[in-house]
Amino acid sequence: MGKALGWLFFKLPEEVAGAKVRDGFVALCATLLVYGVTEAVHGYGFISVFVCAVTMRGLERQHKMHKALHEFTDQIERLLLCIVLLLFGGSLVSGILNELDGELVAAGLIFVLVLRPVIGVVSLWGTHLHFKEKLAIGFFGIKGIGSFYYLAFALAHTTFDETGKLWALTAFTVLLSIILHGLTATSIMKKLEVRFKE
Repeated sequence: MGKALGWLFFKLPEEVAGAKVRDGFVALCATLLVYGVTEAVHGYGFISVFVCAVTMRGLERQHKMHKALHEFTDQIERLLLCIVLLLFGGSLVSGILNELDGELVAAGLIFVLVLRPVIGVVSLWGTHLHFKEKLAIGFFGIKGIGSFYYLAFALAHTTFDETGKLWALTAFTVLLSIILHGLTATSIMKKLEVRFKE
């Protein structure tokens, strides 16, 4: 599908007059098409969308359409993130953290303050980044919003005894990440920028 969409976006407009792809909106359509077809044949949609994007990028690396696609998908991502955060705020008010206890709080703190930074630093082993840069990348990582999808996906395919606690742990970890990173990102990035300024 990546090759077919690459031909549609990059090759067809050169061969057929009036077949230009003018709008980044097609990136969203392509994403949903690939995801939907893959899920329909019982594949894993997220991975297929990633492979499709990498395939398309490799076909015409310097094509100007890449910039339009990237800019549009970046805007859509920000919009969807805002929507998810609003829904997340609603779930906090509705009591998603009701089953949170001391053990879950400790687990969330370990995930955000220990495991993610350590795994981030280890995964960047062998790069030419300074240790402080690796640590910052590992510490900030991603906010974990995707964790809601993965938990929902898991719960749709199997059952767990402590579903409420799983939701509470996931919500607490994401909330902790958002608050902690929101409070520290600007100052830490400024310090790194000054320290490693070229």
